[in-house]
Amino acid sequence: MSEFEYDDSDDEEEYNRVFYDPEEVSLTKYNISLCELYNIGLHGNENSDVLYHYLVHCRCKILDIDFINDITNNMNNKYHSLDNQSHDIFRNYRQIITRENYIKPEIIEGVYLNTGHCIAILKTFWLRLIQRKWKSIMKERENIIKKRRQQKSLRHREITGKWPCDCLEFPQLKGMLAQLKS
Repeated sequence: MSEFEYDDSDDEEEYNRVFYDPEEVSLTKYNISLCELYNIGLHGNENSDVLYHYLVHCRCKILDIDFINDITNNMNNKYHSLDNQSHDIFRNYRQIITRENYIKPEIIEGVYLNTGHCIAILKTFWLRLIQRKWKSIMKERENIIKKRRQQKSLRHREITGKWPCDCLEFPQLKGMLAQLKS
């Protein structure tokens, strides 16, 4: 077992029930996983393939939040007590690993490299982007509804058959992430 694996032998059966073995094939393309940034000081010799990536610590078969929280708390506590809190690439590595939620369940796509490492392509951040954007769209919708309730807007629609220009377009889901295109 590595330094950061869950090492309570009483819960080994529970661990195997909740998490896949490293070699075990997942039933889906995406998994809920616990991931950590690759660090030469922790994970061994330098390998250019994994240098900038998140390593998959474990992948979930089933979602047992209480058990996963126990493991993440255990792992986060070990990271807080590390002697070597530096990284060759990330200058703010100490701030990253000492965050309370550094190790947390993430939705990932696991990719196995020729070196045997399993790296994670994080997908959870897309959900956060969509949530943030949807909140702003909902605020915009509320403002347009308020404008459409005004007497002058109702009068304008009664006469022309269209809403005034300032409340004509009602934001929708379609195209809400178009601004993220680079």
